[in-house]
Amino acid sequence: MHARAAQREQQWKQKALAAEQIIKQLLVLLAYCVQQLQGLTRQVAWLNKQQFGSKSESIRNTANPPKGTAPAGTSGAESTEQPTAPGKRKRGQQPGAKGPKRRRRPNLPVEWVHHTIPESERTCSICHQIRLDTGLTERSQRIEWEVRLKCYEDVRHIYGPSCACAGGRGMVTAPKPAKLIPKGLFGVSFWRELLLKKFDFLQPVQRTIRELQGLDLEVSPGTLTGGLKKIEPMLQPLAGQFVLQAREGSYWHMDETRYPMFVLVEGQDQAKPRRKWWVWVVVGLDATAFLLEPTRSGQVPEKFFPKGTEGILNVDRFPSYFGLLGPDWKIKLAYCWSHQRRDFVNLGEGSPRFKAWSQEWVGLINPLFAANRKRRKAYFEKRADFGPMDQEVLRQVQEIKKRLDQELAGGQLAPEQEKILQSMRRHWAGLTVFVDHPQVPMDNNAAERALRQVAVARKNFYGSHSQWSGELACGCFTILASLRQHGICPRRYFQAYLEACARAGGKAPDNLEEFLPWKWSAEKKAAWSTQEQAP
Repeated sequence: MHARAAQREQQWKQKALAAEQIIKQLLVLLAYCVQQLQGLTRQVAWLNKQQFGSKSESIRNTANPPKGTAPAGTSGAESTEQPTAPGKRKRGQQPGAKGPKRRRRPNLPVEWVHHTIPESERTCSICHQIRLDTGLTERSQRIEWEVRLKCYEDVRHIYGPSCACAGGRGMVTAPKPAKLIPKGLFGVSFWRELLLKKFDFLQPVQRTIRELQGLDLEVSPGTLTGGLKKIEPMLQPLAGQFVLQAREGSYWHMDETRYPMFVLVEGQDQAKPRRKWWVWVVVGLDATAFLLEPTRSGQVPEKFFPKGTEGILNVDRFPSYFGLLGPDWKIKLAYCWSHQRRDFVNLGEGSPRFKAWSQEWVGLINPLFAANRKRRKAYFEKRADFGPMDQEVLRQVQEIKKRLDQELAGGQLAPEQEKILQSMRRHWAGLTVFVDHPQVPMDNNAAERALRQVAVARKNFYGSHSQWSGELACGCFTILASLRQHGICPRRYFQAYLEACARAGGKAPDNLEEFLPWKWSAEKKAAWSTQEQAP
């Protein structure tokens, strides 16, 4: 009996040990599931914010920020402002404030319209005397929007011989007006407006066709598409000059975004076409370049910047830029603090238990943005108070670095927290480039703003259906963005350039120097900032 009891006890112990192992495995599995659930919860929160939430990254302050820092609910630009007084609006015209002055618009053509009263209405009903014109007037303005298409009938006169001399014999006909597309129906101004509507105002061609139908002009999509295909080789040499100029200098911004391309690449599987292409933007001092590439790899920045290039490049932390840190280039990568700040914001919004910790870090980064903004203003204005502002920025950077090292050394961080801080430590050298170079901003907003045109175009007409169309889009984006940098009117510039192409017989003019804005004088740039005819 005793032996059986001992045997049963041994069996129960084995079963208990097996159950204990199963429980341990289930606990590990449960921890893994909880971790996955938290990750998916953060992802859903992020997707909900992208789809339905506000695009602003400012957050309310629900935790006490570290001593000496601004509240976490303010952005870097807002942290220096006073709280809104009671009764005041957050934006717009304030109650009781003086209204804006009426703006003068000297660039608009003026047409004088005289309004008179007919004699029948100026005649007295009793004595039938007519009121006399005193010569006094009252003036007021109104702005009308007139859009019309005009068909010109070109009548070319033919002249007969005037004498028997060798030079006076035969018939002479007046020359044809220069056309952008030989034997085409549409003139230069038509194609100018089509290019601006599609690539500056980001209007799909189908919508332009409907607009033309409302103006009593029926035109097929193939006619407009065929014309744009012929114009593309005329614009590419000019856009190439802008791309080459964007390489110049020693400081740039660079970023990329997806751009759908419904086209097959040589050697690509026809059953699985690669529709996701990429538009890269490089913002230089005098020009902005847009590059259409089928890849997001490091080949693009390494191909754009020649070996031996020296300077500072503002980028995000995408690995494609890391190749520029190699020995063939002398480029420093300045990483964007807005992306670093976004890591903390997204973690706080996706995981409530990390919200207070994330807000503390945001409360450290926001004052740094504000302090550096003041320092940059003093630097560019060459003010005497630049030194103290520079020291304040350095102090705040050292404070952030000290807290970063302390939290990583403490060993009490969750994996989500440690991942963000480890990334911050790895990129610390690039995040602090702005400290020694005041001309370099903390963010990559210049490239982000430039890509906004591509993002809206992608949404409006969903990319391009051929490679020449994609190249035309990037060429026009390059020219338009560079013109905005120099304050030049795009409508006037395109009119002048397309007229030069028409005079050259439907191809790019030989002399492109006169169309490069960085070579213009300040007086010429000011003259071309309006829509008046070129001087």
